[in-house]
Amino acid sequence: MRRNISVRPAHIETIVAIAEAGSLRAAAEMLGKTQPALTKVLKIAEDELGARIFTRAARGVEPTEIGRVIIARARIIQAEMRNLDEEVQQIQGARIGTLHVTVSPLAAVRIVPQVMDRFRRKFPDVRVQVAGGHPPSTMATLRSGDTDIVIGPEPPADGRSGLNVRSLFSSPLSVITGVNSRFLHATKLSDLTDAEWVMIGPRDRVFGIGQDFTARGLAPPKPTTASDSITTLLAMIEGSDRLCSFPALLLDEVEPRWRIARLPLEDRLNPVEIGLMTRADRPLTPAGRSFAEAVSAQAATIGSGDNDNQK
Repeated sequence: MRRNISVRPAHIETIVAIAEAGSLRAAAEMLGKTQPALTKVLKIAEDELGARIFTRAARGVEPTEIGRVIIARARIIQAEMRNLDEEVQQIQGARIGTLHVTVSPLAAVRIVPQVMDRFRRKFPDVRVQVAGGHPPSTMATLRSGDTDIVIGPEPPADGRSGLNVRSLFSSPLSVITGVNSRFLHATKLSDLTDAEWVMIGPRDRVFGIGQDFTARGLAPPKPTTASDSITTLLAMIEGSDRLCSFPALLLDEVEPRWRIARLPLEDRLNPVEIGLMTRADRPLTPAGRSFAEAVSAQAATIGSGDNDNQK
């Protein structure tokens, strides 16, 4: 028999606060409530759902197995409630709200600064939270509702379910190394098979140019080190023989500051397709749509100019 569930906004707020704070006491302080009052709301929510969401841990609480599912859904609901309120206010003329954007290093340098100037003229009071990220984690935060827009490498065809993908431009790749590297004058990928490679992003990210080695009958290298920090990565490369595939459109920014150099490869590397991703079932607020339009306008200047010059 189907149960009628009556989970209220206060329940959602409580579940998310406890998950983020890690304890009832800290969550109560975060929400400006007493701990007994918060405990009561949590008990009502668990009774309504018919499931235990948290269990006591050595320091605070931790989610149960089903609790993790409930928390993930509660975060999405909370984000949608926030978006509903902001959209109504923005349609009525208010220029307030919050926009969460996750960007790749290339987008952080070549798109976001220029977009902010354009966006601020229309929405001067909207808070924009910009975070760095790399796939696949960026797609996970988009699906969970933790971010509204992702600008970076497009997901593969089998990873686009539930997403809108707006193609922006192709980003050519170069291979970089230290200025005194033994690979400095390499012209073929076959010259690089015994090199130590480092990679931008998390270890579970697909090594982008592995396909370029495979296409030439070469075993693709396995990067031994990965870093989310461009600064850390460049510091590991300068003064060494290490190699890294790097967005060519970023090199003009970093080459003068670091003792690195791009290899004069004759083998052509497949570019990375950069796109703007949103959730298909979650329309952007007016502020979000304005930001996305500004991104497309800025990307068009890259695609028509710099991109061709860097190939």
